[in-house]
Amino acid sequence: RTRRRRWALIELVIVLMSAMGRRALLLLLTAACIPDAAGLAAPRARLPPLGSPRAGKVTLNQLSPYEEYMKSMQQNGQQAAPPVMAPPQVVAPPSMPMYPAPMPAPPYPAPAPVMPEAAQLPGDPFSLPRNLIQKLYQKGFQASPTDSDFDSYERVPWWRQSSTYSEEQRKDRRTIFMHDDWVRHRSSERFFRNVQSIGSSGIIQSLRNEVTFVTMAAVFVVAINMLLVSYQDFDGVSHVGALANSNIRSVSLPALPFSIASPALSLLLVFRTNTGYSRWNEARTLWGGLINNCRNVVRQANTFFPDDPHHVMLKQRLAAETAAFIRALRNFLRGPTDDDTLRSELYELVGAGHMTPATVEKGMAASNRPMFFLSAMSATLRKAEIDPMKAARVDASISVLVDLTGANERIFKSPIPLLYTRLLSRFLTAFLLLLPLALWQALGESWNHWAVIPAELLISFFLFGIEEVGIQIEEPFSVLPLEAFCNGAIAATSQEMLNAVESKVFEEEPR
Repeated sequence: RTRRRRWALIELVIVLMSAMGRRALLLLLTAACIPDAAGLAAPRARLPPLGSPRAGKVTLNQLSPYEEYMKSMQQNGQQAAPPVMAPPQVVAPPSMPMYPAPMPAPPYPAPAPVMPEAAQLPGDPFSLPRNLIQKLYQKGFQASPTDSDFDSYERVPWWRQSSTYSEEQRKDRRTIFMHDDWVRHRSSERFFRNVQSIGSSGIIQSLRNEVTFVTMAAVFVVAINMLLVSYQDFDGVSHVGALANSNIRSVSLPALPFSIASPALSLLLVFRTNTGYSRWNEARTLWGGLINNCRNVVRQANTFFPDDPHHVMLKQRLAAETAAFIRALRNFLRGPTDDDTLRSELYELVGAGHMTPATVEKGMAASNRPMFFLSAMSATLRKAEIDPMKAARVDASISVLVDLTGANERIFKSPIPLLYTRLLSRFLTAFLLLLPLALWQALGESWNHWAVIPAELLISFFLFGIEEVGIQIEEPFSVLPLEAFCNGAIAATSQEMLNAVESKVFEEEPR
């Protein structure tokens, strides 16, 4: 019977499709899906509501296990006790936060650091007084006079300079220019000032052996020609040399080989000085980045750390560890002679209550002192109860300090290839050693060709001087004013930033 009904319905659909079109078909299909009153239709499919934890599954309209249990108990005539069943729980999909929520800061007691009398201020136990900040600035920027201070710098004449004078004078070349220095630097009197100080130039001391050697070669060339060829007396009368030989016209060389070699020597000298200056400029740029990032660490700590006593102490400690890091890097670049200075500076931080003696001794014993204090900065940052996003920004600044430290180590440990340095030195020495042989004929108008000697002296001084400049600036850290950077540009500036924030001056509203 059901089959006959279906076939009749299909025939009716076909007839209506041909008569009424697609709209009639849709209406008939909708009517066919409605169950009749006799209950002949199949069980309906019931979809759960949107957002249910069982979304995506289709369930039939059947009794639940609880309803079946109650129905069977009623049929048996028993009073059904409802079973103890846990209520259904809707488990929401877990959400993964990018950073965990910050924990509330525990109630820390106010620290009582041990500080010397000179470093205490009433009502502000964490800041240095202004006179100590000024002392740091003076320690950094007003050091001993440098060789750019023509009026106050005591110059040593070349005959009083020892063999180590050139190396000892490197500390006097750590110049920092301010307004007056630039005015004097571009002054129209600079020519006479530079010529006047040529006798006390450190380059003369550095080149004393080389210039003396090639100048004596010029003296030998003039003397041997006087003996083997001829010479003039004081009256201008020519005489045959004491060892004159008809087969020897002169002990000299044509100028053509030197003209050919001069461009190659010039290129080598230019490349040497340019490479040395590039290393100096890169070192100065790296220290500019170190100054900026050290200031950024202190500034970010001032901005992100709360104002409770615990975090105020952490800000002071982080600033002290930043100063210790930059001084440890300076110590690495200066060498073991700077160890006593570094130790005394670190114990100043101990006296201010920002560092422990154990930290100082561990830092001095570390094989890489800058990285030790960078690790101390990271440990202090980890103790701060701040938002992880803010901590990540401070940590990014510390990571930049790590990169800049590695770049300083690269410059310090990697000289210009020694093959190039040795080739240039040998080429220049041979060129200047043989140059008097070419100058002898060119300067024949002078008395007994003696003009060869001063000409050789001047040429060798300036050519050797160009090569010496490249050597002097190849290792730039001993001529950069690192002490001024550490004490004035970083330590004093950081402490001044801390004092300004703790004084609440930025929170005052203008009237």
